[in-house]
Amino acid sequence: MVIACGLLVMIASGLTVAVPKLAAAWFTSKIPQIEAIPTDLVATSIDGPINFLLLGLDQREGEEADLHNIRADSIVLVHIPAAHDVVYMISIPRDSMVEIPPFPPTNFPGGYHKINDAFAKGAKTPDGRLDDTPEGWSRGAELTMRTISNLVPGGLKFNGVAIINFVGFEKVVEALGVIKNFCVDEEVYSIHYYPDGTRAFPDLNYTYGDNQTVGKHYPVGCYDMLPWEALDYSRQRYGLSDGDYGRQRHQQQLLKAIVRQAMSPDVFTNLSTIGKLRDAAGDMLTLDLGDFGIEDWVLTLSSLRPDDIVMIRTNGGKFNSQMIDGIYYEYLSAESLELLKHVQSGTVFDFLTRHPDWVARDPGA
Repeated sequence: MVIACGLLVMIASGLTVAVPKLAAAWFTSKIPQIEAIPTDLVATSIDGPINFLLLGLDQREGEEADLHNIRADSIVLVHIPAAHDVVYMISIPRDSMVEIPPFPPTNFPGGYHKINDAFAKGAKTPDGRLDDTPEGWSRGAELTMRTISNLVPGGLKFNGVAIINFVGFEKVVEALGVIKNFCVDEEVYSIHYYPDGTRAFPDLNYTYGDNQTVGKHYPVGCYDMLPWEALDYSRQRYGLSDGDYGRQRHQQQLLKAIVRQAMSPDVFTNLSTIGKLRDAAGDMLTLDLGDFGIEDWVLTLSSLRPDDIVMIRTNGGKFNSQMIDGIYYEYLSAESLELLKHVQSGTVFDFLTRHPDWVARDPGA
């Protein structure tokens, strides 16, 4: 499972507030570029509202690898309204039951599936084999965008997309070192790691709600975390009162913490750390910036700060699930679909005015 974050670290915050255009181009020069946004869904301007899709891939290695599918385990729609004064982060539950449209490039006939399967159905060869190439990733991102767009009558346009892989993201967090004063709002025990940082494979057996586990313990409070601890904490969902919604909240919280730390003077004046971040960015991100270069994005988003990031709880952070044939599915509520319509019209603030409880509190703010 992957933390869906990264692009805002590179573009919408740290780089854009203190680094000149040439430096931004140097910093991002190792990040692979693809063409994933289909022409009928690509936005023609970044002067107005901006929609950016972040996809975190569930691409494991070794014994954990899925030899047949690469799923987008985390899906975050980033919306920036026309004033470019706030960044709304909307996590779409990976288990959401949606209609994935037919996709002729891979001979996928379409049908109802979990939304994280849209990437997998696109990242295939026409004969159904996994396609772990830039072209395969491009098709996976395209089918995910088409699936999300179809949730809104009239569709959504996208200005860009970032594909994030977990191994590269680990390197970014490690480059920053200790994640300072990271706040835990709900006690949880890890199913992935022992207290000494040893990886548990397979994952620790965990009985929901049972705190008598041997996994790494994260007590409530604010304290410094090592890179592996911050990543591990943000991946937990079992044992949280709101399950995957809590994990989404913690993923968004970690992103804000990374952006805030990446913008600190300690980082921007440390050439060694900047070099490590640049190298790690190439391993973490694959980008499609639409029809615009990095210098255009730098200029457009230069006023944004970490405190401008607003985390939104899809479904109001409440379960809306069903079991079908023994498989758990989450369903997007009518209000969540209304939220996406407000993304389309650039009026998310109006929606949140009527639904203030949908804004996730950042315990570290």
